[in-house]
Amino acid sequence: MLVLTFIIFMGILFAISVYIYENSQFSQITGHSFTSVWTNKKVGFLYKLSQKLNKVNGKYKLLFNIALPESERIIDYLLLHQSGIYIINPKGHSGWIYGSEQDFQWGQVLENTQMNTFKNPIIENKLKMDGVKKYIPEVDKDLFQSLVIFSNNCSFKKIEVHSPDVDVIKINELKTFWKDRIEHSLSKEQMMAIYSKLEPHVIKKSSKEKVGLKDAASK
Repeated sequence: MLVLTFIIFMGILFAISVYIYENSQFSQITGHSFTSVWTNKKVGFLYKLSQKLNKVNGKYKLLFNIALPESERIIDYLLLHQSGIYIINPKGHSGWIYGSEQDFQWGQVLENTQMNTFKNPIIENKLKMDGVKKYIPEVDKDLFQSLVIFSNNCSFKKIEVHSPDVDVIKINELKTFWKDRIEHSLSKEQMMAIYSKLEPHVIKKSSKEKVGLKDAASK
């Protein structure tokens, strides 16, 4: 009887999890299945990050998968918060992470001592942030912040950041990160105006499907 009760309880929890996911902004925009959250580490990391960003303190609006006109770079996450505009670059790397703000490449050392390199996420994010600034020139440039977020599966061994508008943290540091950001630099009206201008450029699953149908029809 206890086993049956446990199975029913777990089934209910699973059904609730599926329902929450299917109705999430992440699911509706990216089109990823619930299964992929558990089988694909990258998708799982991105979903976990979106959940964390939807629990920040203060007033905010979250956007992701933004493709602005005349830009080849996809903005993974953009958070309009009462304290500013955060351009977020998610990195699901594991292992030991090394890098400085000025380096062209950063390093990743895995458990087998294998050394990999990847593009400097701060430089990547600066280019994305410059694109957003150019698209909404009416917004004060001092409101922009670059935020690089790694998964909890990595360890920062030597990360050097000097610019006051740049932060590199891990997911488990997000709660502390938002705790001190209580200033009201953006009003609700300003947030809504910026959101309305950026939201049409969000790449949604339905948009991808329409593009695919258009391309197929033109061949």
